[in-house]
Amino acid sequence: MSNRSKQGEETLIPFSIVFMTVGIIILAAVGAMWLISTSTQTVMAQLLATAVPLPTDAPQTPAPTEEPVALLPETPIETEYPAHFVSALEAAVPNTGQPIRIRISQIDVDAPVSPIGLQSVQFEDNTYFQWMVPSEYKVGWHNTSARLGEIGNTVLNGHHNIHGEVFRDLVDLQEGDQIMIDDTETTFTYEVTEVLILNERDQPLAVRQENAKWIGPTEDERITLITCWPYTDNTHRVIVVAHPIENQS
Repeated sequence: MSNRSKQGEETLIPFSIVFMTVGIIILAAVGAMWLISTSTQTVMAQLLATAVPLPTDAPQTPAPTEEPVALLPETPIETEYPAHFVSALEAAVPNTGQPIRIRISQIDVDAPVSPIGLQSVQFEDNTYFQWMVPSEYKVGWHNTSARLGEIGNTVLNGHHNIHGEVFRDLVDLQEGDQIMIDDTETTFTYEVTEVLILNERDQPLAVRQENAKWIGPTEDERITLITCWPYTDNTHRVIVVAHPIENQS
């Protein structure tokens, strides 16, 4: 055997060893990674197994809900009070100037007074206002009219043939008769200056609106009393206007 052949054989041996060594290293690395992965999964499983579970009976915070809102009742179209009216809510609060009792000795009236409001009515496809009337022996004060002792028109109404007939004989009042009205502190005395009987039922709207001017605001201090007439029907309106007696205490 020549020296060259011996050298080739000697050269092949080291390469084989190198390849084997590399293979062993790769296998060792893969095994190490598998062990690490398995170990990690085991540790995670143990951690999950030993984790403290949330108590099933713990109080749960309810999801936030919106606070219920009480809505105001629906208001019919164009039913706002006229501009010169005060707030009905404000007017309904008892205080000085709100009438609470009326006395008319000439027709034997001695009755409590309570505030009353408006209701909307439909007429020829339009919305108008109509004052309510107490359904008992009581006089109603239009709660947006003037208070006693103030400049303006204090308006009071009552039935004449139903619900106690408080104003049954209102038509019999005459100029010069006196009307006494109390608030919580004072008695106000008025003298009748006008008694009118106005045709109302089945009248054109223009006539009814003209009649309604008697309960509108005024630039003087007065009271206006209203009821229907005659006793057997309600075709007309009785309007009684009275002014305060001067120098009353």
